[in-house]
Formats: sequence, structure tokens, C-alpha cells
Amino acid sequence: MKTNFSFVLISSMLLTACAIPRYTERLQQPMPLPEGEWTVSQSNPKEMENVTEMRWQSVDSENYVQSFVFEQQPNSDLMKTKTIDDQQGQRNCDELFDSQILSEEPVNGYPALVWVSECKSKSGAYSKILHKSIAGKESLYVFNKVWRSLPLQTEWDLWLDYTNQIHICDINSKNQPCK
Repeated sequence: MKTNFSFVLISSMLLTACAIPRYTERLQQPMPLPEGEWTVSQSNPKEMENVTEMRWQSVDSENYVQSFVFEQQPNSDLMKTKTIDDQQGQRNCDELFDSQILSEEPVNGYPALVWVSECKSKSGAYSKILHKSIAGKESLYVFNKVWRSLPLQTEWDLWLDYTNQIHICDINSKNQPCK
């Protein structure tokens, strides 16, 4: 009787372990971040399940960087992601809103979209956001660099170069290996 119970217990533990998703994709974001000192925090937004946000706040300004991983959203429609973001921007930016695609080139074999949006409200609040979204086979990956004032051209170039280095890889893939 004890042997049967042990067999059932071990079998159910193995089946449970097999049911746990095993994510093999990894967001590859160069560190350290450019331009000085940053404080970092990680959160799981309450209203969104299976989402992890990493946020880096500049010590010297109101500028910040965000990386989101939307787990269990494979092969996401990147134009739909941009459209949703643009709609939110249009609602919040009552004086100026502009959004332009910079690149639709795949990155490491994964679909990617890079765009910039600019926002100004009648209250005087301003932001310029450099976005990058990558559609993984397991998850959606989103990166945002947010300026609260118009960046200098040298800052923009630095962050655009940084953003172009962000990619995802798969630890089990020969075509998209992690280095």
C-alpha cells in the first residue's frame, strides 16, 4: 500500500513538473545603461497578469527606461502593440502627439518594431519616447526610453544605438542562440 502511494505521489509530481511552462527565450539588453547613474526596480503590474516590468530611473533627471516581458503572448502583432500605445498617447496628449516608425527589421530572426512618439499636453508636460517591441515565440518584449524634455541629438543617437542592440535569444536554438 505504501509503495502504491509513493508511486502515485511521485507520478503526480512529475506530471506537475512537466506542466510548468519552461521559457527558453531571454531578453538581451546591454548593461550598464548609458548616461550616468540609474536606480532600478522590478514590478508585476497588478492589473496585468504574466507581466514583468523593470524600470530604471535616472538619478539626475525625470528620464527613465522600461523593459516589459508579457509572458504567454507568443507571436504578438507588433503593429497592434504600436496602435494601442498610440491611442493611449492621443488620449493623454491634448496639444501634440506624433508617432513615427523607425524600423521594421527583424532582430536575431524575431519580428521587431522600433518607433518614436512625441507628446505635449496643454499643461506643458512633454515626453519623447523611443520604443522597441520584439515578438518572441513565447512572449512579447517591450522597451521604452522616456525623455521628459527634448533630448540633445547626441543623447538621441546614443540611445538609438543602444536600442538597436536589444534583442532576444533562445537558449535551445541554434538559429537564435544566447551568447
